[in-house]
Order: sequence, then C-alpha cells, then structure tokens
Amino acid sequence: MQAGDLLRIIMIATGIFLWVITLMSLAKRRMTDTFSLIWGMVSIIIILAGILLRPAGWNSIISKTALILILLVGFCVIYCIYFICRQISDLMRRNHELAMQLAILKKQNDEIMEQLEQLTDKAE
Repeated sequence: MQAGDLLRIIMIATGIFLWVITLMSLAKRRMTDTFSLIWGMVSIIIILAGILLRPAGWNSIISKTALILILLVGFCVIYCIYFICRQISDLMRRNHELAMQLAILKKQNDEIMEQLEQLTDKAE
C-alpha cells in the first residue's frame, strides 16, 4: 500500500472518529451546540478530503516516515484544538450557571431588603 493511499484511509477514519466523538460530546452536553456544529463540519470536510483527493503524485513526495510524522503532528493539533473547545464550552456553561445563581441571589436579596424595610416601618 502506497503512502498516499494510506493517508486517504487514515483521513477518512479520522473524520468518522471525529464526527462520532462530536455527536457524543453534544449528547452528553460536554460541548456547546456551536462548537459541535463547527466540529461536525470539520469532520465532514476531512472525510470529503480523504475521499476526493487523489494522491497520484504524493507517493513520490511522501515517504512512510514523513507520513507518520505528518499524521502525528496532525493528530496532536486536532486533539489540542478539540480539548480547548471542550474547555471553553465547559467555562461557558459554568458562566451561564453562575449568572443564573447570581440572578436568584439578587432576587432573594431584594426580597430580604423589602422585608427589612417593612419591619423598620412597623417599628417606627
């Protein structure tokens, strides 16, 4: 098997794996809808690139060791960007929860202040 054909197969497999992981992250609420949509499109682009690109001249340019190096760097970059997106999604979710808790606390504070005003009016 030539290096170009191997690269195509790995690109298709990576795109499918990335698409499945993205759907699982969306289902488990680990990633926001926007990031999931973006990663879904990226995975489809990777799959289409693997299907449509014809590595006719790549076999003479890319050796097996260069292919391994390219794949290793590519996987590391994709993993790092995916990890950052999941962390940002988690922070966005936490920020939203904190905003909701703050709104509840402000409402409770207003109610307590209103009760305190009523008690001080009765005391006078």
